[in-house]
Amino acid sequence: MINKGVMLPQDASSAEIVSVLNELIGNYNETEPLPGYVTFNDANSIWILLCGYLVFFMHAGFSMLEAGSVRHKNAVNIMFKNIATIAVGGLAYYLFGFAFAYGSDNGDNGFIGSGNYAQPGSNRASWFFQFAFAATGATIVSGAIAGRVMIEGYLLIAAWMTAFVYPVVSHWIWATGGFMSAFTPLDETLFASANGCGVIDFAGSGVVHMTGGVAAFWAALITGPRLGRFGPEGQSYPIPPHNMAIVTLGTFILWFGWYGFNCGSTLQFNGSLAAKAAVTTTLSPALSALTAIILSKCTYGHFELGLVLNSALGGLVGITAGCTVVEDWAALIIGIVSCFVYYGGTLLMVVIKVDDPVEAISVHGFCGLWGLLAVGIFATPENIAAAYSGRECDGWETGLQFASQLTGALTIIAWVTLTTVPVLLLLKISSLLRVPPHFEEIGLDHSEHGGQMAFIANEFVRPMDPSKPTIHTHAENDVEAADTGAKSTGYSPEVSGKYSKDNDAPPAEAPSDGKDSETTDVNLNDDSKSNEKDTHVVTGA
Repeated sequence: MINKGVMLPQDASSAEIVSVLNELIGNYNETEPLPGYVTFNDANSIWILLCGYLVFFMHAGFSMLEAGSVRHKNAVNIMFKNIATIAVGGLAYYLFGFAFAYGSDNGDNGFIGSGNYAQPGSNRASWFFQFAFAATGATIVSGAIAGRVMIEGYLLIAAWMTAFVYPVVSHWIWATGGFMSAFTPLDETLFASANGCGVIDFAGSGVVHMTGGVAAFWAALITGPRLGRFGPEGQSYPIPPHNMAIVTLGTFILWFGWYGFNCGSTLQFNGSLAAKAAVTTTLSPALSALTAIILSKCTYGHFELGLVLNSALGGLVGITAGCTVVEDWAALIIGIVSCFVYYGGTLLMVVIKVDDPVEAISVHGFCGLWGLLAVGIFATPENIAAAYSGRECDGWETGLQFASQLTGALTIIAWVTLTTVPVLLLLKISSLLRVPPHFEEIGLDHSEHGGQMAFIANEFVRPMDPSKPTIHTHAENDVEAADTGAKSTGYSPEVSGKYSKDNDAPPAEAPSDGKDSETTDVNLNDDSKSNEKDTHVVTGA
């Protein structure tokens, strides 16, 4: 018996068996499934939804990573911004973003889509998957301006990113009809006269990560560094993270979710293509992390966890564009280079005094650029044809694909700059971008969230009074840490990661009294009074 209701005699001829199988296969591709089966379209939708769930879960990873990377007095604020990003981003993408990216009339305009405003259309699975990607781009900006941005200002930035900035970029490169899309007919796409193939960015090194990274750079630059991050003469005073455990947890969650990110970008139930993406998505971050292990030992004389975690993320970003169009050995090289690209980007940010608490600019912006360009170096014609429905492209054999990738990267940089800088400046002029200095000093958890605490590590004698940001605690060790807490250095490329008395970090203010008493009033919203004297590493989302 072949399927329910289909019977064949035991002596059936080969022709009869083939006829029945062809009928079943034909019916399988139709909208009405046979008993016990799903249609091909339903199988695709289930696959896209499952991968979309993984991408959505990445926001839990961003939350953990960012919260652990900042001071404990800002951890609640980080959690709040991440859940708000999903809420605001979901509405903005529903109303406008999906239409600008993949609207029903998207083939009529190579620059921006239209139609389907507030209407996801018949393919709701696709809407959900694309929304999860859009929200990721906005979250990248969140980490770069952590610890000093106003909630109202950030929510406006997130809405703008998901409603307009990101959707237009995704239309260019991913929509059929986008002016540089590899899904657009060959005679209409970028460099068509020279037999160009369009920009190949399979899962979003440029579309998602570079877009978010460029926006994060301008946001961090215009917002300005956190108080105490740089001295009056340009000295760099690294601010250590407060919880490397949840930073590591966040990195693992992100790596896990990345399989949905890259494998799901097949956009159909294609096992062989998804499996190839899974392998390259494993090899690139693995080699990037191994390179970071060697680099940290050679550079600092010890193993820096933050450098390794961020390099792994950089390797993931670097392979995202070419996960299905490069060979496995090329993924290894892309991962190795991603480590140095991330590290070099971090050094550059310190030199130009751009404060990025989670190093999102280096991880997403710089490694996103590298991932986009790497396609022009390593993509093979055979792999491109397999990933893009038989599309005939030169790949690495000529310089044309590299030129297309470079053009796409420069266009993204220009677009994001032109659309985010005016908005950021307007927010700054309107006093909606940065919190007042005294709010930043006591911590955004207190000033913006009524004194809620993400982590409670001390015994309370009385509840916290919002008008008096201090609590009574039997924590003499915390007072002792106040003398050295601000001198602790986290991971930063300009220091070894271990405190030396020769370091020129600004001294912490010593308590005026009570050091020898049994109990002391300690301001737990002040991170200088942390008992983590030897904390290392600032990592990025």
